[in-house]
Amino acid sequence: CPLVPQVLKSCTEFIEKHGIVDGIYRLSGIASNIQKLRHEFDSEQIPDLTKDIYIQDIHCVGSLCKLYFRELPNPLLTYQLYEKFS
Repeated sequence: CPLVPQVLKSCTEFIEKHGIVDGIYRLSGIASNIQKLRHEFDSEQIPDLTKDIYIQDIHCVGSLCKLYFRELPNPLLTYQLYEKFS
């Protein structure tokens, strides 16, 4: 079983618990909040997502998940599988 990266685990658990908001993954968070959150994860810390900054801008947590997937070297639906999907 592959390991789930901490950033995805923490963010999805937080969204499941606090993200009862329409469009949680559709709407973008505030860029500065997304970058702050990203920096905290990049610093090998597990940030406290219950801070007011993240509770008030819950969309930044969902945006960080989307950013993580966009920056993968090989997409989640890999290039090798592309022909099968199309």
